[in-house]
Amino acid sequence: MFINLFDSHVHSDNSFDAAHSLTFLCEKAVEKGVSGLCVTDHCELRDYQRDHYEQRLSQAVFDVKKCRVIFKGQLSVMCGVELSDLFYDEALADRIVQKFPFDMVMVSQHTDQTGVDCYYVDYHTKTRAEIDHYLQFYFQYLLRVAKSGKFDTLGHLTYPLRYIQGTHKIPVDLTRYEDLIDQILREVAHQGKAIEINTSGLNGELGDTMPPLRYVRRYRELGGEYITLGSDAHAADRVGDGLETAMQMLADAGFSYFTVYKERHPLQLKLI
Repeated sequence: MFINLFDSHVHSDNSFDAAHSLTFLCEKAVEKGVSGLCVTDHCELRDYQRDHYEQRLSQAVFDVKKCRVIFKGQLSVMCGVELSDLFYDEALADRIVQKFPFDMVMVSQHTDQTGVDCYYVDYHTKTRAEIDHYLQFYFQYLLRVAKSGKFDTLGHLTYPLRYIQGTHKIPVDLTRYEDLIDQILREVAHQGKAIEINTSGLNGELGDTMPPLRYVRRYRELGGEYITLGSDAHAADRVGDGLETAMQMLADAGFSYFTVYKERHPLQLKLI
């Protein structure tokens, strides 16, 4: 049994698609025996002005400061962000990261070539060639992100599978994209950055982590050292879900530590 349970990917109601306050998330984390969490509320650069992300992030920072006082001695509370669409406005991304006191910057890619989040796409209306074209775009985009080094951890590497394979039951052969995935993992390792084991798919329709174990092993083979663990909880009852499974995956892949970020610096915590 693992006792160092730290959830580095949770969303409070400062995210447009999340249900509960950070205070409630922290209460549930303490109940579940989670020792720490990092709130990573969304920041979709494409919609930054329309969806008032400046105000959302300001409130998220305030909530973290409040919860650090309330839960002192019970729970470590870190302040993070989940940036998406990094190259839509790279200068804006730089300004956001400089403006707010984030402990961790996670970069994810949620949208397709047209700017639509793949959550909203009905893949049954797409041909195999169109799905392949999207996945090529997705992994090429993440390779650009990896090369930029403008992040601490790369979120849910195989995110599209949550919807293509999970929701829509369309099988995906990831070996078709193995070269690109390998380049991403190699570049993240070279940059001294982290990948995330995202556990949100374990109890969902996908039935697996993002990425699956074989890519965690490959990342280690390529010299990768840092891995964050995240439930991607959008509701309080999901905080900490799957963390023990993720830690066992790390052990199976040959890691002795997992990573938590504080003030943008990686801290290695033992798998105990």
